[in-house]
Amino acid sequence: MGPFLCVGPTGDAWNRAAQEYGRKTLDRFSGEFAKWMRGDTRVKDDRAVSPGDIADYNLILFGDPGSNSVLARIGGKLPIHWTKKEIVMGDRKFSAADRVVALIYPNPLNPQRYVVVNSGHTFGEKEFRGTNALLFPRLGDYAVMDTDGNVAVSGFFNESWQF
Repeated sequence: MGPFLCVGPTGDAWNRAAQEYGRKTLDRFSGEFAKWMRGDTRVKDDRAVSPGDIADYNLILFGDPGSNSVLARIGGKLPIHWTKKEIVMGDRKFSAADRVVALIYPNPLNPQRYVVVNSGHTFGEKEFRGTNALLFPRLGDYAVMDTDGNVAVSGFFNESWQF
């Protein structure tokens, strides 16, 4: 419910699928936010994010740690392990070649704010056209999905932000 900044990737993604998913998700989120929420999203490239942005905004990071330098900077401080080859979430492992991560977590660079990875609202055009009762999150605090959005695992962290 606080101010947020979308952070687009500028680097070379570890895999093309994650890069395309991140860009598509950012574009969809920005477009739907403008149309249905009647406001423009703030968007910056990852390389342009300043200490002031980290202090003032919840960050929505798109891409993977190879393409988004902010995500790479905090990657070791998140409860997931994301490499070029695999994504480890709790005791589950997934190939990083065809999967992406979506999550919300306290920002390791500013615990008063959050980071969101590869997600905006998790409902879409169909739900916006319906009733407000349909505008609720479709994923938990974390998810691993294929690049078509099919969920392999999702869930909620405990009160200590652990699996």
